[in-house]
Formats: sequence, C-alpha cells, structure tokens
Amino acid sequence: MTTSPSTHGRFYMTTVTFLVEDCLFRVPREPFESQSPVFRDMFLLPVGEEGEEEGLNDSKPIRLEGVKLGDFEQLMKALFPGSLGQGQLPDGSAQWTSVLELATLWEFGVIRKKAIEALEALPITPVDRIALATQYDIEDWMIPSINAMAQRPEPIGVEDVQRLGLDVALKIASVRERVSLRTVVVNGRAIKMELGVGPRDPTTKTLDFTSIICTTFNLPDRSKR
Repeated sequence: MTTSPSTHGRFYMTTVTFLVEDCLFRVPREPFESQSPVFRDMFLLPVGEEGEEEGLNDSKPIRLEGVKLGDFEQLMKALFPGSLGQGQLPDGSAQWTSVLELATLWEFGVIRKKAIEALEALPITPVDRIALATQYDIEDWMIPSINAMAQRPEPIGVEDVQRLGLDVALKIASVRERVSLRTVVVNGRAIKMELGVGPRDPTTKTLDFTSIICTTFNLPDRSKR
C-alpha cells in the first residue's frame, strides 16, 4: 500500500490568486491571513453555490474591485520584500502612500506602521503631511506639521486650500492669526511692541502654536503630560 507523502511544516505554502484590474497575482496566502483581519474574515466566508472557493486558481481569482494595479503592486513589494519582491521595497512618497492606503484599507497593522515610518523619513512638505495625516488618521503628524505652517512667513494660498480642503485651511489660518503682542522688559524698562502693516515678522518662525492647535483641532496636548 502506497503511503501519501507528508507536507513540510514550513515550506509547503498555500497560495491565493487575486485579480487587480486585468492582472493576476498569485502569492502566499499566509501573510493575508495573519496580518489582515479583513482578508482573514474574507477567507472564512462560506463557499458559494458553485462550490469552488475563490482565489484557488487563475480561472476563479479573488477580484479586488476598485483597487489600482500600481497600488497593489507596491503593497506586494512591502509585504514580500524578500525573494518574491526581488529585494525591492517601495521607493519615494508616491509608492509608500500607495502602501499606506491599502494597508489602512485592509488593516495590515505592521505594513501600515512601516509605510508611516518610511514616509516620515522622506522630505515631505508640511501641507502634504497634514493631508496624509488627515486622510489616513496619523495623529502624531498633525501638531508638528500644522505648527510648521503656522510659523512659515508665507500666507495660506490657493494650492494649500486645494490640497487640504477649505475647513482645514481656515482652521490653520485662524491659528496663524493668534499672534499677540507682549510688553517686553529690557534692563528694567518696559518696551511696548507695536503692530505694523507689511511682511510677516520672521520671529514667528520661533513661536510654538501647539496649545492653540490642540484647541482649534481638538487634539490632545501631549506636551502637558
């Protein structure tokens, strides 16, 4: 009697096939089950009337509707950075933003953290950081990025409004306006500062608007802890 061979505990992988736009992906299934509760629950769904589970082969893949091919490719590079991804991680803000978007959508916690750390290390403008933080709920970026916009000499412009939306842009503008004059004492003498019309005073670059930002945007002020 012929004995069936055993399967190796580590190197016998179950794959899953996805269809993104018009391109098929066949990748190991384990990271989707272990890292994403969204996919884990998807795999637990009962098989349909046709009796064949989706994702087992190319003829019946799991269709990821509304997902862009380029975005999914970047997620795969982050999820499989070794031999499957040919050792190539996403590069630049656009590619890591693609990873962040899908990792947030499908609740890949580890990959989302990796994307945030990668983006944090890149030279992204405060405006773009606020836009990303607002869209993907990155609270730690909000206060320092808004503070940088409040400190800058340039006023809030049309491009800022287009990128951030009117509501956020108006709130930042209101933070920028909260600059008060104080009576400064030098050598025992009170010197009164006066307002004037002209370019913004460069000393605003040194001001800390944190408390006003926290009040305006309803954010926790960690500096008081």
